[in-house]
Amino acid sequence: MTAALSYFQSRQKLLAFLGTLYVVFLLLSHWQLPKAHVWWIAGVFSIIMNFVYIKEARALRQFVCVEALIATLLIVLSVLGALWYPPLVIAAIFGHGCWDIAKHLGAGVPFLSWYTLSCFAVDTLYSGALLLYWIS
Repeated sequence: MTAALSYFQSRQKLLAFLGTLYVVFLLLSHWQLPKAHVWWIAGVFSIIMNFVYIKEARALRQFVCVEALIATLLIVLSVLGALWYPPLVIAAIFGHGCWDIAKHLGAGVPFLSWYTLSCFAVDTLYSGALLLYWIS
């Protein structure tokens, strides 16, 4: 990764802090808000998580179209899932986790290994929990 041009490489503490806040707010919002909002919460958080890689791609001026295409697909699934069919938002969150593993293996804009693996873990656990919620 080109350190001089990378947005998040030089801001790893900020990224870790924001990632932690993301998970805390995710947990608190599901805990505090009525169950009627589960799919809206999932959709909003799914949309938010798609902007990190676009920001990095724009900063590096690499893979902007690929990152934007993947993010757009996942955002559309998130919106449709929140509005119409919840398994689509589950698929979007799980799909983002799969994209994290692909990034870890070298796809798209280069990114921090600790972040992609952590994000994969959160996305997999969250999509699994939502799937169990939807089934029950």
